[in-house]
Amino acid sequence: MVAPPTTEPQETGTDRFAPLARLDGPPPTPEELADRLRPEDPRLSPDGRAVVFAVAPRGMKGERKEQALWIARDGAPARPLTAGTTHDANPRWSPDGARLLFCSDRGGREDRGKKADAGTDADAFRLFLLPVDGGEARPLGELTGSLSMPEWSPDGRTVAVLRRDPETPEEKRRKEDRDDALVVDEDPKPTRLWAVDAETGRARCLTHGARQIWSYAWLPDGEALAILTTESPDVNTVFDAGDLWLVPLAGGLSRHVARFPVLPHSPVVVETAEGPAVAVCGNAHRADPSDSVWMVPLAGGEPRNLLPGHPGVVEELAPRPGAPGRLGLRMVERTHGLVYGFDIATAALTPLTPDGKHGDGSVLAGISFSADGERLAMVWTDGTTPEEVYVGEAGGDGAAVSSFGEAFRGRLCPVETVRWRSTDGVEIEGLLTYPRGYEAGRRYPLVVEIHGGPSWQWEDRVFLDWHDWAQLLAGHGYAVLAPNPRGSTGYGSAFQKLLQDDVGGGEAQDLISGAQAMVERGIADQERLGIGGWSWGGYLTAWTITQTDLFKGAVMGAGLANMVSDHGQDDIPAMNLWLYPGQPYDHLDHYWRTSPIRHVANVRTPTLILHGDADARVHPAQGMEFHRALKTLGVPVRFVRYPREEHGFKERAHQIDLMRRVVAWYDRWLKGAGDA
Repeated sequence: MVAPPTTEPQETGTDRFAPLARLDGPPPTPEELADRLRPEDPRLSPDGRAVVFAVAPRGMKGERKEQALWIARDGAPARPLTAGTTHDANPRWSPDGARLLFCSDRGGREDRGKKADAGTDADAFRLFLLPVDGGEARPLGELTGSLSMPEWSPDGRTVAVLRRDPETPEEKRRKEDRDDALVVDEDPKPTRLWAVDAETGRARCLTHGARQIWSYAWLPDGEALAILTTESPDVNTVFDAGDLWLVPLAGGLSRHVARFPVLPHSPVVVETAEGPAVAVCGNAHRADPSDSVWMVPLAGGEPRNLLPGHPGVVEELAPRPGAPGRLGLRMVERTHGLVYGFDIATAALTPLTPDGKHGDGSVLAGISFSADGERLAMVWTDGTTPEEVYVGEAGGDGAAVSSFGEAFRGRLCPVETVRWRSTDGVEIEGLLTYPRGYEAGRRYPLVVEIHGGPSWQWEDRVFLDWHDWAQLLAGHGYAVLAPNPRGSTGYGSAFQKLLQDDVGGGEAQDLISGAQAMVERGIADQERLGIGGWSWGGYLTAWTITQTDLFKGAVMGAGLANMVSDHGQDDIPAMNLWLYPGQPYDHLDHYWRTSPIRHVANVRTPTLILHGDADARVHPAQGMEFHRALKTLGVPVRFVRYPREEHGFKERAHQIDLMRRVVAWYDRWLKGAGDA
């Protein structure tokens, strides 16, 4: 018997669910979800009076992404700063607040669009400067290509930027001649650090060799930069050891500072009583897999964890000027994304999320502070509020300066945090989205939607796009349970480590017990339970339906079917070493035993399989294997592949098609609504 779920106390009590009987307007449509504008990367001006951020629709309508920059001043409603007809990204204020630096593909888009295999928007990026008080944006120098992470030097005289090595003239010629055989894992294109003079545009490359630079930070004196690297540009290396170096701006040899057990990210240079140090988000691989604040002196030494045993997961560090030894961080604790101030000397955490939103909803990636560290810009959301940009006092008053979610006001179904005991007694937490028109005492079809990762988590944020189906399904009369099974982040290292050497086992029981808990609560109909998810959520969908006939319909999105073949097909096989005792070549039984394809003869659940044809993270062959098996076994199955799509879908038409198919599949098998 599964213990009944408990409800997390809500400040608004039962009033939180009063709107259930009186939602305004129709449920959201797939078209609305693909077209809705979402803000990201908010950057607060040095004086704290203005914020600039990027805005784009979720779905890409044409060949190229179109993204605008928006600005809000002195708390007034935000307005567009650029036209949004090109891809403008990475806005950064100059230290004096007079100019904006950003990356854009403007100027090179028309020519690239005429070429076959033109690449991505980022391949055509240039740096641009825009006077904030009026004037046209102008290119900063001639540096072009795949540019990312531009940052001003403290004195405003130099811009640093990362640039992936471009094709050589010979490589371009061979591609045009179709003489372009690829030798796997050879001739890599590493990303290097460049310095650009902010007045002349003259660019210099500061790093050389095969090392890949993933992130960096300026030193306060502007004379050098701290960089985080791996030995090659292979994305697989981010799951292995990484190095911290010091690179002089004037040129010369880099100095090695420290080696981390796993490549960290979000470096911030801070002053301590012992001298300057670098703080990063990092972890210790299997021994302590939850990201925390790690620090190492610039003079050298062993990196150390400043928050050992903390139950939250640190996902982002940000400079917080104004006093030595402090920084800002974004942390996820259980289902909430929070902003804290962090004191390096004492490891004290001070809540900074403004507008009374600490512990309510979630702050998303991208926080920034004013030059004195007392004001903060962020993107905030909760289960019924689409993402908006907020500006306010750190830990004090604040307000939204955007209204992109206005069209959905009063149309989204309430969300509640629930907990239950899994079959072995482990407490599991999740988010329950109520169906539209919910009536107490009536049972509804329920879908268990599983997050990817596996080291990730569902947060109290709006689920309103092609990847997160809760509000879409709730609008069609489904209850949706989004569980955080063992292995999820935000609950500490011990909870995350429960997944190690038990792939699929306890996780599946967490999902099954969650569905049963919703039945016992009287919300879900035992005969109308569905399951689905994307990436690792697709894997757990496939795995769970080999273990139980409880679910009557399943959606396997970009999921893994065969853990042995996937290890040789995907682009991050090193991640498996976090989950399994070693390589499959030495532990074949572990991988094979946890492969859905090994147990596929047990499946009775009708399954919709969705996959992008260009997916390098989970190869489409994984979907092919599961489809072939289910089809041979006579299990109802449909396999839909999407040309050009990678692990995350970009194209509007594909996103809309996917959402329609998800709803239709569950309607068919959970509601008996005919063919899908």
